[in-house]
Amino acid sequence: MDDMLRHAHHLLSVVVCAAALVAAPSAAQAAAEGECGSDDVVVVVEPTTLDGDQLVRCATDLAGDATAYDALQAAGLDVEETQGSAPFVCRIDGRPDAAQETCGASLSGDGYWAFLTADEGGEWSYAQTGVRDHDVVPGEFLALRYQLLADGEDVTVETPSTQQTRAEAELVATPGEADDVATSTGYAIGWVEIIVFVLVLGVLVVGAVVLARRRRP
Repeated sequence: MDDMLRHAHHLLSVVVCAAALVAAPSAAQAAAEGECGSDDVVVVVEPTTLDGDQLVRCATDLAGDATAYDALQAAGLDVEETQGSAPFVCRIDGRPDAAQETCGASLSGDGYWAFLTADEGGEWSYAQTGVRDHDVVPGEFLALRYQLLADGEDVTVETPSTQQTRAEAELVATPGEADDVATSTGYAIGWVEIIVFVLVLGVLVVGAVVLARRRRP
């Protein structure tokens, strides 16, 4: 009988430890709370005259042949392009809206999204190609700044391409990471149900053992 009691206590200890492990954050969630790595690409969006705040995000897990367009996607941006043979970025996260820019065969609004690049600690400069043709390099900084045609071609990115900017860049989970988090969460919920069942069963076992010991002559 004493062996049964010790076994029941051991079972409850295992249940408590398992519950603590399930409550711990998943690896994907923990990674999403880290910092932008030195090989990750920093993406800067400056809407200027358009509504909205400046964004600084980190594009992670890019393939070796990734383009700037891939980095924008990895940074969680909704990018639209003109429909001509040589597409240009015409809208980012819904800005400018359809009344300001039609995103037709060519740009039609009062401004455009200027595309600039920089090395960490370097100066911003116009990219020599569009976002689909620019092959990113590890650690590169990319910027899209909305520039009014009336302001000329002298574009000044306000966000510095510094290590501090990289450290403050927002990490966005890729679709694969989001699926991993969802799967991990679902797995945790399933284990919680099992643990509750085992916990209740353990309590019943302990109660039965205690009751049996009291009735023992």
